[in-house]
Amino acid sequence: MIIELRLIRHALALGKHGNFARAAEALHLTQPSLSRSIAALEQALDVPLFDRAPRGVTPTPFGRVLLELGEGLLSREAELRREIRLLAGLEAGSLAIGAGPYASEISVATAIARVLKAHPRLKIRCATADPAEVVHDVLAERIDVGIAEISGADDDKRLIVETLPSHRIVLACRPGHPLATEIQPSLARVHAFPLVTTLLRGAAAAAATATRRGSVAASGGNSEDFIPPISVNSLALARLIARESDALFPGTVGMIADDLAAGFLAVVDFAAPVMRTNYGVIYLAGRTLAPSARVFIETLHMVEAEARQAEAQRPCNGFDSC
Repeated sequence: MIIELRLIRHALALGKHGNFARAAEALHLTQPSLSRSIAALEQALDVPLFDRAPRGVTPTPFGRVLLELGEGLLSREAELRREIRLLAGLEAGSLAIGAGPYASEISVATAIARVLKAHPRLKIRCATADPAEVVHDVLAERIDVGIAEISGADDDKRLIVETLPSHRIVLACRPGHPLATEIQPSLARVHAFPLVTTLLRGAAAAAATATRRGSVAASGGNSEDFIPPISVNSLALARLIARESDALFPGTVGMIADDLAAGFLAVVDFAAPVMRTNYGVIYLAGRTLAPSARVFIETLHMVEAEARQAEAQRPCNGFDSC
């Protein structure tokens, strides 16, 4: 049995005014239309709601229950409509994001900040995780949007993948490092020093495998994960380790720009063709994205384009390989 809220609204007006004529006037209806509404509601409930008399109407016991609970129903309907309007207008709502470590530093944090500046009432939860975990969280509907290495995910029909710009990866070291002043050191020379970073996948893993010894583990699908000799879960931690040791840190020029300017890190004059990021936006296929998710994705694309342009214009310690 489906009861229209419109009919409940009509019954509440009749209960308030106690008279069909006055209730119809308040509802901007004709009296016959209101009479049909009350009759339809009584038929749907299969009980009499009002006793009719020449001087007006009186609620029956069934009618009193309807009047007591009906106001709450209409109030909750109004609240539901308000919440939907707020969500559609990005004045409220929430957004759950999962991002790989490199994407988090390059663009995700900036995109979140811009979205919050424009829509301060949004509630956003963002977690940094390994690429495989980000994909799993999207599939399990634990997050709305993932930003991670797309190797394997781009072949999954359950997912929509929007590719983001590729960023060049360079190797950074402390200024006093043996490789800091060498011109185009050989692969064997680079292999002599440990790599410090997070778990890598796809093109980044291929680059790491080509540039140093490490362990490779199957991660499902067509992808493999590269576990560096010094494995951390934070790129900020990796940079600090590289600043104080002979470990090499793979990152974009933008990620190490402040350390380069401050003299904490230098760029190794070494490059491999596959040393580039290959991540994108990942979300479930066949699902309508919330307005907050769509705005975040659009903002992310803009931030990524800006980051790519800034990298192209930024000098890299004078080395052409950057």
